[in-house]
Amino acid sequence: MSLEKLYQDLFGLSDEQLIRRLTELGEVRHVKKGHLLYREGEVPSKLTFLLQGLLRGYFLDAGGRDISDCFAFKPGAPATACIALGEPATISIEALTDSQVLELPMGPVLELMEEYPQLYRLYTDFLLEALKCHWEVKAAMYQYTAMERYQWFLRSYPGLCHQVSGKHIASFLGMTQVTLSRLRRAMREAGQLQAAEGES
Repeated sequence: MSLEKLYQDLFGLSDEQLIRRLTELGEVRHVKKGHLLYREGEVPSKLTFLLQGLLRGYFLDAGGRDISDCFAFKPGAPATACIALGEPATISIEALTDSQVLELPMGPVLELMEEYPQLYRLYTDFLLEALKCHWEVKAAMYQYTAMERYQWFLRSYPGLCHQVSGKHIASFLGMTQVTLSRLRRAMREAGQLQAAEGES
């Protein structure tokens, strides 16, 4: 798929001049599993969007433990390490699988946002979607039981249970790997696991 088609189909952009200028700036890159796209504390110099594969955002807690913060698995999803563009990254982002990403230089894109209202609206849409996801995760953490949190994860992130390690899923859901294993065993014994995890 051409970059022009990506901007139209994935991001819904229609301004031909804007698409042409973004095409000149954009670069599609393949990254290997384990590659670190952003490191917590660094100021990103580019914007990254997932085209294919799986990415994970994470941070270190006070004890130095790796805590999964988010997953990107849908084509077009922004690999955003900070809310306000140009600020230091609040999380690190790594590729959990060999992935394909679209990269755009931060400075020129910020300039284009001033010039093209359609691009600024797209940025606003990304922020609103990120806020929605944030509150969904927060509600799950504080309002659901451990079992309900895992069931919510299976619904909200279909298929990821087969691609993401138990360690990362457990930290994302605020539980230990032992607890996660117990939940999966309980669901298996109740005959619920296969259907919930989408196994054949």
